[in-house]
Amino acid sequence: MLQVTTMVRLGVKESRAPLVQQYCLFVVSLLVFSPTPVVTYGFTWHNYQTSDLDALQVLWGAWKTSTPQPESNLAGWNSSQEYPCSQEITENKYPNWRGVQCITDISCFITNNSTGDQNCSSLIVGLSLESASITGILPPDIGNISTLTTLELIGNPNLGGTLPTTLNNTNLFILDLHDNGFYGEIPNFGYFEWPLTLDLSGNKFNGSFPLPQIRSMVFLQKLKLGRNHFEGGIPERAFENMTQLVQLDLSNNTFNGTLPTLSMIKNLQILDLSSNKFTGTLPDLRSMHSLQSVNLSRNGLTGSVLLSSSFNRSENNSLSVLDLSHNQLTTDLSSWNKLELGSLQEVYLDNNLINGTLYISRLSALGLLNKKSTNSTGLLSVLSLTNNSISNVVYDANNVEDITTVIRLQGNPFCDSPDSNDGTRCFCKQICFNLGAMKDSNRKVVIIAVAISVTSVLILMISVAALLYRNRRYKRYLQLQVQQKFEEFEVKPTIFPYSQLRNATRDFHPDLKLGEGAFGAVYKGILPNGNVVAVKQLFAKTTQSIDEFLNEVVLLTGMKHRNLVNLKGCCIREQQRLLVYEYVDNYDVDQVLLAGANKTLLSWPVRLKICVGVARGLHYLHALAHPRIIHRDIKASNILLAKNYDTKIADFGLALLFPDEQSYILTKHIAGTKGYLAPEYASFGQLSDKVDVFSFGVLCLEIVSGRRNIDEKYPPDEMYLSKWAWDLHRRDKLMDLVDPHMSLQDEEKLEVHRLINIALLCIQNEPEQRPSMERVVAMLQGESEAEVVALKPGNDEHYLESIRLFAVGKGGLGTVKEEGESSFLDSSRRGGGRSEDDCSGAAVLELSEIRVR
Repeated sequence: MLQVTTMVRLGVKESRAPLVQQYCLFVVSLLVFSPTPVVTYGFTWHNYQTSDLDALQVLWGAWKTSTPQPESNLAGWNSSQEYPCSQEITENKYPNWRGVQCITDISCFITNNSTGDQNCSSLIVGLSLESASITGILPPDIGNISTLTTLELIGNPNLGGTLPTTLNNTNLFILDLHDNGFYGEIPNFGYFEWPLTLDLSGNKFNGSFPLPQIRSMVFLQKLKLGRNHFEGGIPERAFENMTQLVQLDLSNNTFNGTLPTLSMIKNLQILDLSSNKFTGTLPDLRSMHSLQSVNLSRNGLTGSVLLSSSFNRSENNSLSVLDLSHNQLTTDLSSWNKLELGSLQEVYLDNNLINGTLYISRLSALGLLNKKSTNSTGLLSVLSLTNNSISNVVYDANNVEDITTVIRLQGNPFCDSPDSNDGTRCFCKQICFNLGAMKDSNRKVVIIAVAISVTSVLILMISVAALLYRNRRYKRYLQLQVQQKFEEFEVKPTIFPYSQLRNATRDFHPDLKLGEGAFGAVYKGILPNGNVVAVKQLFAKTTQSIDEFLNEVVLLTGMKHRNLVNLKGCCIREQQRLLVYEYVDNYDVDQVLLAGANKTLLSWPVRLKICVGVARGLHYLHALAHPRIIHRDIKASNILLAKNYDTKIADFGLALLFPDEQSYILTKHIAGTKGYLAPEYASFGQLSDKVDVFSFGVLCLEIVSGRRNIDEKYPPDEMYLSKWAWDLHRRDKLMDLVDPHMSLQDEEKLEVHRLINIALLCIQNEPEQRPSMERVVAMLQGESEAEVVALKPGNDEHYLESIRLFAVGKGGLGTVKEEGESSFLDSSRRGGGRSEDDCSGAAVLELSEIRVR
């Protein structure tokens, strides 16, 4: 029988080549690489150590029943299959086991046995399973595979338990277990010196810094323990024997005390100690010439930022990212007179105590800023100094537009002055253009002289006149339509010229794009009077008629409430439809609280304020506006935050008018965002104001917990926030839901518990059991109490034993009145209709009817 024997890969990715020098020495002692397959005649027998095969069978037994879709996640794994690698794939044979890597005895590749069979000794050297949905624990039998050099179990959040100490029995060079569900303390492996990579980030390990466990790992080049629950101080000389470290990540734990000494790690390239509680002064990193990225943000470090002495061009020529934001650093910016940054490209010094005058003109003269005119590259692309105490900025007023380096100074006294010059617009709002130059350019007239015949001139003049006349008639027709519609409903929105909005957004430049939804993109714009607006450009593919668009403008113009984004006006130009809103300059809840570079630790009073603001805005839409409106897309990214964290509900792209006489309507198409959809709407299209109530409840849980409602990085029982909240409620552990980074006073804990209870009332499966937003506002304002009694299993389904809402005080739950709100239109003027079929009191509504975009 003709057999083609090939080498089995070792499981070491090419990108890891610089990290596996000792690993390669170990492998070369077992193998000789062959550039092409070797053809042998006869049958090849692969002999494995019995302990290795038994260990794999134990792993298969531990995972096969709990891991979903094992036929793909653990493809090839089988109790009937004897060997994991180098199988003949025929009708009667199984394929190799997914993720298992083997090597074969060298004699099988250098012996030319053309007449008979041969026996080959095979060793299991690697196990690599990424995003395989493994569920269960890592059995201690893994240590019985003594020849194991690579163990990569990555992105399996349901793989948990404690780490087995038997790993010490292996010859691991790479131990990568990041983004799983392991917990407890890291075991003491004893004398475990071989690892080159130890990545345990994104788990739930706790305890103090594991120095005894890693002390002997003198060859370690990657140490990543970020996103765990470690605490306490780190010994000053914890890394004195780890001189070969290339990457050190201890971020997102609660380490405290002073930073350890790192100067002995000469080849360190990536240093991330962010989001801990380190104190003391900045470390001296001048001797670490290989640094490429340094992130010490979100600690309590103090000292003076003297970049000219810390990162000198001649000493440090590779550092590109420096993030020291959210500390207590001070400096006099005049010391940056002779700043030398080497190849540093991004500097983040936000939320510190930096003061004085920033000399941008000096930075420009030193060649540290990118400019359009010179097309310079390799210099600073970002200089962020937000929320400091910078009082003045010196810059060249004529060259603001040429600076392409993003300079951010929001939150400094310099930005408190009125937006009256090019500098404050550029450095405080990142809208960089020379207003004076634009005015001059508008005055220029270009005259083109063309020698043509008199007849050609006449033909050209007649054609142009006809075109202008046609355009003028069309524009006049549009103006009459707009005027008639607005007079009919007695509203007066501003009609913006298209050219004005085009200039305000720099021709809808991508740098000014704030976001994009299902119906259009939103851009930041600055009007000639200095007012900042948000311009929503609806996609041209929409089939919406002018009359439908104007109906929406009329509707939105009449919605006036402090917790709703205010519509300032609109613009119509041929197929272009634009809506102009007030500009909200503090991002949204998703960016500030849940994710992104702008994530901030918000206090409990701020979070409660956000919830109350959203509740008041929804109560206005559901009960006080005429006609009533269902938003249908309440989610964290649609809740904007103004100064002082005042809340604004935005993006009415999926909103629907709701008939006053109907309790619910049926829709033929479901729209919204996964994780926020009420069950009756997602399953049956049944739409009522209780759909928004459900979304509000999910949003409140996100605000309390500081995480998204669906997050695959968590264990399966915590992946879905709403499900986890109900589970914690049944176990009387609701406070486990609270953001662990938020510190609470005793009285605040009661308020948090109460808000979670209100949120649980809002996310009940049955819409009629959810409170109205009127009741929610009353409960949040302390006018009513809510009690949620534990869920109990029944007929394989969960049901509420009881839900009780009761009023406190004499006033009970009357109408919640708010300031600063108004509405218009009586119900007889409602835009959009409903079907004649009544379907048990519910109207069947086509989504082609009026929607607020």
